[in-house]
Formats: sequence, structure tokens, C-alpha cells
Amino acid sequence: MTTGHTPAKGNAAALARARAQTSARKHQDVAAALKVAADRGHSLTVSTLAAAAGVSRQYLYSQPDLVDALRRHQQTQTGLDDPPLRAARAADLINAHETIKRLKGHIRELNLKLDAGLAAQLELRDEKRLRQLYEQRGQEIDRLIANNTDLSRTVAQLRETVRTLEDDLTIERTALRQLTGQPSNVTSIRFGDAP
Repeated sequence: MTTGHTPAKGNAAALARARAQTSARKHQDVAAALKVAADRGHSLTVSTLAAAAGVSRQYLYSQPDLVDALRRHQQTQTGLDDPPLRAARAADLINAHETIKRLKGHIRELNLKLDAGLAAQLELRDEKRLRQLYEQRGQEIDRLIANNTDLSRTVAQLRETVRTLEDDLTIERTALRQLTGQPSNVTSIRFGDAP
């Protein structure tokens, strides 16, 4: 019993076959329209051939062998200098130029969008890097501030210890002088005092 489920690989193959069949059918339709025009002696342009075959001009331009066949057909026609044919050819040229101009404009727009997208990516990458550096520097600064605070406390404690020791030393000197009977005319110098 089949479930009707076709694997993805089979679907791709079926789509490719369908595209190939459609392209082959269009190719035959254009060839048939060329043959009918040749049999009846009608002049053709890309636009009139595309309309007769029921395909787009883009399809014709994508098939070099059909464009060559059209050019050969046009060379065999005696009425190539007919004003309507010249006008149709001029219209084909104008259409082709307009299409080229439009596509070039579209390409320019896409290139601008691509450039803007790349610039935004670079900015974002740079911004992320700057943010990381800022955060790293911020953590480093916070650590240095904490170290500075600790060192300031330690310096204050050491100064207090030095003052206490100087006071003790002054007391000891005074006591020693009194014991030895020396005058106490020695000036007391403390740590950090200017001479």
C-alpha cells in the first residue's frame, strides 16, 4: 500500500523534469511560429514572435538558437525595410534599453542595500567589541578603585601606628633623660612633619 508520500529527492527530480518539459514545449512553440511565419512570408520581430508563440521576450533572449533562427528568418524576408517592421525593431531596441536601464538601477539599489548591510554588520561587530572592551576596562577600573581604597586604609593605619610609636618613643626618651639627668631640650620630630 502506498501512502502517496514522495521523498524530497524525488520531488526535486520531478520538478526538474517538469521544468525541462515546459522549456521544451516553449522551444517547440517558438520553432512552430517561426515555420508558420516563413511559410506565409510574414516578417517577425522578437515581440511579434514571442506573442505568436505565447512566450515572453525574456525567454526568447535566453535561447540563442531561437534568436539566431529569428535573425536568419528576418534576413530572408524582402520587406525588411517596411516602416512597420523598422518601427517594431526600434520598439524592441527601446524595450531592451529600458529593461537594461531598469535592471542597472535595480542592481545599484541592491548594491547600496548590500553596502549598508555590510556597514551595519561591521558597526555591530565593532560596537560589540567596544562594549566588551568597555566592560573589561570597567571591571579593571572597579578592581583598581577597590585596591586604592584598601591601600588608603592601610596607609592611614600605618600612619596611626607610626604616630603611636613616635609618641611611645618620645615618652621613652623623656623617661630616659629623667633617669640619666639630661635636660629635655631636644625637639620632638614626628613622621610626616616638615623640618
